[in-house]
Amino acid sequence: MAKKRTRTTASSIARRIKEGRGTGHYSQYRPWLTIHDVPSIGVVTRILGWKSGRLHHYLSEHFELAHHFQMDWSEDVIDIREQYPLLPLEKTLYIAQKLGIRHPVDPKTKHPIVMTTDMLLTLRNDDVTKFVAHSIKPMNQLNKRTLEKLQIEKEFFKDDGIEWALITEKQINYDLVKNVEWLHSTKSIYNNSSITKALVDQLQPDLYAAITQSDLPLAKVTLAKDQQFALPKGTCIQIVKHLIANRYWVVDMCQRIMPTLKPLHIHENKYPRTGGEL
Repeated sequence: MAKKRTRTTASSIARRIKEGRGTGHYSQYRPWLTIHDVPSIGVVTRILGWKSGRLHHYLSEHFELAHHFQMDWSEDVIDIREQYPLLPLEKTLYIAQKLGIRHPVDPKTKHPIVMTTDMLLTLRNDDVTKFVAHSIKPMNQLNKRTLEKLQIEKEFFKDDGIEWALITEKQINYDLVKNVEWLHSTKSIYNNSSITKALVDQLQPDLYAAITQSDLPLAKVTLAKDQQFALPKGTCIQIVKHLIANRYWVVDMCQRIMPTLKPLHIHENKYPRTGGEL
């Protein structure tokens, strides 16, 4: 059965605020909108975030999820808050009036909606923490009305001293996205798995030597190691992915990894970040 859109009224906004929507950080954050709040039209996605350790709700697989993979990989990004509400509502109403732009309303109730930004990122670099807002839209959706709403959003964050940026397909590196997607489930492989940290530590030197000394595709090298050590098929490639995901091994993530077709060029990270596993 298709989900019904949650209609916007003063009471529905008050209820979400009371629920803590749009508040918290990391695993405690609750997005203003989830996949349960929108009609089941198009692709919606939930994914466990590396940074937050919680399920993220994305309403567009091709753009929001792709950018999530980019931000999950970025070492400067320490938290990702999707569907972040622009509250209080009175502020966006004021900005819209000042700019001479119609504020978005619920088409059924005609009540002004709470606008959201696709991502509010927390960045940390050299012990300096800042927030950056990203709106994610494909170029073919940037019509006049969408640009008007983005103008309200940009002004909202400008007033708060927060950098705002529009992300289109031009800012998405799809080779990086596909690589992170390939690695994503292996950030932690010790839960409900026959792979242990002791096994990873034991196999890491042998795997590294085998991969760096071979011109064969990665999948063939790791399959041979599975057979050599009498391990279930796929064990060694999972370990390889885990080591890359946690930056113990370094690869060029902007070049598409093709395990069945190409050898993998890696080198060891002399200064891996620790404590990053879920």
